[in-house]
Amino acid sequence: MCTQFVNKAAVDDGLSSQDTHNRQSIEALKNIFRQGHSLKGAFFYGQKHYNNSNDDTLYIFARSETFLMSPVDIPCSFNLGNTDIITPRWMSFGGYNDRFAIAGPESAKVYATKIEGYKQAILARRSNNQKKPLLNSESLRRDWLLGNKLNVTEHEDDRAWALLRLRADRSIAPLDVREFKIGSSTSLPQLALQKGSEHKL
Repeated sequence: MCTQFVNKAAVDDGLSSQDTHNRQSIEALKNIFRQGHSLKGAFFYGQKHYNNSNDDTLYIFARSETFLMSPVDIPCSFNLGNTDIITPRWMSFGGYNDRFAIAGPESAKVYATKIEGYKQAILARRSNNQKKPLLNSESLRRDWLLGNKLNVTEHEDDRAWALLRLRADRSIAPLDVREFKIGSSTSLPQLALQKGSEHKL
């Protein structure tokens, strides 16, 4: 269903899977929807089986295919309200970073159902016959969160909550290597040992 929906959106935009750049864009969009389906399913499974419905519950979202560069420091001073959410500042690309978020109860539900916002955005473009390029996931997330009247804050530290994306061969995504100034020859096991040594000092 996800593949059919994305392929239809690509056809509407005139994207050909024969073109390498377009093929990458289509696959990226499919991954956005796969991630969205998994997040929604996991969140509501937890809601059903663990009954976390208190207003003082704090929700932490982190993408599974990432490597955490440093300990997660969550200051008590955040004092998150029901509709508050905090995201990293880095790699937001005109929207909001999608690798990590800390949210209050109501904002967590909205964040966990962001796939609905993505669907709405694509269907709206289709109904309005818009031909502008597909928005990236960060921009789609921004529109969904703000459209639901959430209080979104980006962490004041430009490098806080640094989760690096990992590929199937355990290599770090090239864009992340540049963003966090990691040696291009550094492997994931080496990086893990390096960070572990730093934390023991």
